[in-house]
Amino acid sequence: MKRTSLLLGSLLVSAYANAAPFDTCPSKAYLFQSTPVQVYGVNLVTGSTVLLEDDTGLASGINGVGFNFTDRYIYGYDTTNKKIVRLGEDFQAETLNVSGLPTDHTFYVGDVYNHVYYLYRKGKGLFSIDLSPLDSDPNATLSITQITSNANVNLTDFAFHPGNGFLYGIDNNSGVLYRFDPSNGNAAAIGDTGETGTFGAGYFDVNGNYYVSRNQDGKIYRIDLSDDNAANIAAGIVPAVEFVSNGPSSSQNDGARCANAPVIDEDDPIDFGDAPDSHNTTLSSNGPRHEVDGITWLGAIGPDGDTDGQADDNAVGTADEDGVGFVAALDPGLSSVIEVTASTSGYLSAWFDWNRDGDFDDEGEQVFTNELLAAGSNSLPFIVSTAATAGSSWSRFRFSQQTDLNYDGGSTSGEVEDHPITITANGYAVEHFPSADDYASVAYEDNWPYTADYDMNDVVVDLQMTETTLAGHVEHIKISGKLVAYGATYKNGFAIRLPGISRNSIETTLTTLTFDGVEQASSGLETISDEAIFIIGEDMSVHAGASNGCTFFRTESDCDTNTALLNFTLNIYFTEGSDRSALTAMPYDPFIFATPDTYHGEGITFQPGRKWEVHLPGQAPTEQFDTTLYGRGVDASLNGSNNYFKTATYLPWALLIVEDWEWPLERVDMVEAYPAFQAWAESGGTESQNWHQSPTADKCYSRP
Repeated sequence: MKRTSLLLGSLLVSAYANAAPFDTCPSKAYLFQSTPVQVYGVNLVTGSTVLLEDDTGLASGINGVGFNFTDRYIYGYDTTNKKIVRLGEDFQAETLNVSGLPTDHTFYVGDVYNHVYYLYRKGKGLFSIDLSPLDSDPNATLSITQITSNANVNLTDFAFHPGNGFLYGIDNNSGVLYRFDPSNGNAAAIGDTGETGTFGAGYFDVNGNYYVSRNQDGKIYRIDLSDDNAANIAAGIVPAVEFVSNGPSSSQNDGARCANAPVIDEDDPIDFGDAPDSHNTTLSSNGPRHEVDGITWLGAIGPDGDTDGQADDNAVGTADEDGVGFVAALDPGLSSVIEVTASTSGYLSAWFDWNRDGDFDDEGEQVFTNELLAAGSNSLPFIVSTAATAGSSWSRFRFSQQTDLNYDGGSTSGEVEDHPITITANGYAVEHFPSADDYASVAYEDNWPYTADYDMNDVVVDLQMTETTLAGHVEHIKISGKLVAYGATYKNGFAIRLPGISRNSIETTLTTLTFDGVEQASSGLETISDEAIFIIGEDMSVHAGASNGCTFFRTESDCDTNTALLNFTLNIYFTEGSDRSALTAMPYDPFIFATPDTYHGEGITFQPGRKWEVHLPGQAPTEQFDTTLYGRGVDASLNGSNNYFKTATYLPWALLIVEDWEWPLERVDMVEAYPAFQAWAESGGTESQNWHQSPTADKCYSRP
């Protein structure tokens, strides 16, 4: 049954005095939260927590807690009654007799070292209570001594280093790590941790690692304050502050732990990785580790727990490392497949050391992120990075009920598997348009078949393309683009066609379209066409919000240039054995079309939708285009010729410029903005080839 509390005079005393101490120096960290206090056990390695006690016999908050290695009790401060308490293994609070304890303020910061309980309060000082009288008389009256009244650091917890006997804490205002001398209370700033927040619980392990838990989000960080870093610490250099696991958040946090215990609890089995330690594998390297939950694992055999990461263990293919099977070769730039077996549903993240530099830090090395797996076998296709180099390397797979795991750090569930891999040399080739670092521009006039204002700024898109080929066959196309101007009154869509390629040649399970880094539900592959046509957007105007009184997007002087625009990436992959021989050269066929169900001018079908298109000059339209529109207005297109989308004097309705240029301002004719443009167009591009380098002053938009 629960123990009840008795009110004796002004003292709140537990009915069970002299509770039994802890049997051992436990590995678990203890977290005290809330009022009445709740005591949690925290596994600092994985971040898992368990509620150990929600009734300590006191209807109070307990803070400033510390574990006393000498008598194996936890000591703390009763914030409600302003008394000192201690708790044994049953977590029932005993109120102690302490003379001279201040009554004008409370304490929230405390720890125990060498049988002395230390308390701290900003603006009040550092205090100590000798606990040794309790050894012979559990009811002894203790005395509090003020060590110093100089206390200027804003702390919510500190902890004793088990090796050097100094106290350490983080200032909540600045994030600066401080060291305190308990003999005189002097505080020395070591340096900035780079983290902010309220660090309400601090712990040490036997190796000199300082763990702090942030109240706001429960994140647990680790700072290596071992002797190995003594020189840096003395020089004012804070060792790396590593995020190690997620704990519970709270507005009131305090922690206690037996600092002489190893941090790994033998009663809580943990699964570690096996890759070389340059990949962050061992606990000292903050390697990946998962608390074995008995539910979540990879393969047929569940993990049985490790004492630490087994760095560079080439026996990873045996025992419980049976969850990931490599179905296809790892050829740079090409598709591959793995088969992953899961014990239950959960989330997989995976990393490949493509460039074989001994880490998973490089761009593109995280191949899967929070991939939801079903129980049983899961076939996962992916693309090998073009940055991959031939030879032996490593991969890492983490499966958990948690999301957003990194390649290192703790997890409360699941399993980590590290697998050696071999990257093959396949002789692939990469070609860029216009170059690996530059973009080309496509610009459109959307008044076709009329020239109207002919300002050629209705839709302006920057494009960069990359082709990866193997043995003369294009295996992968990456198209990156950004909408840079929208000067249209009409609504226009934007698309890219791969001339000569059938829709059935596209590997739809791999092909993706992302907007501003977010993968879209569809790749944009048009279902109504037999050709491979990718609809980037049916209405590009929604991505070009005008502001500051501007009607159009980046086509008027003095308009806001920081309004939203669209950045997109289209990754295209082909089915194995499909015919790609007729694929035309980059930039393929970027074009605009009328947004379906919208008005697009009096001279054509009232709501033409996909029947109306504008392509680069000489490029035939798609199969959706209405060929009866040829020859209207000033259009001189001839069906079946190469004279598409030009006037009788060869003026185009679309332009491709492979260098930086400034498009005309709103309602400024191209010929007025660029006087040499007409000669270039009428000569079929043989004259005035540098027309775009000589704009008329104040007639063009200056790019931000």
